[in-house]
Amino acid sequence: MFATSTVAAIWILLATGSFWKSLAWTLLILIIFQVGYLVFSFALFYQFGTKRTEEKPNTAELTRRDGGVSSEGGR
Repeated sequence: MFATSTVAAIWILLATGSFWKSLAWTLLILIIFQVGYLVFSFALFYQFGTKRTEEKPNTAELTRRDGGVSSEGGR
């Protein structure tokens, strides 16, 4: 993100010749990056959460009350 912002700032500075326009556009780009990162993160967390809730428990394994797997066949 830092490298992209720096390249964009230099490119805009060379294109416009104005430090202030370059600064304004760079800040806008940084805000867009942050919003995109936030949306991407929420999408990943949402996707991870829905996959976890859709998983069906494995009833073939018998579990003890402490969460361990019983090797005695349920006794």
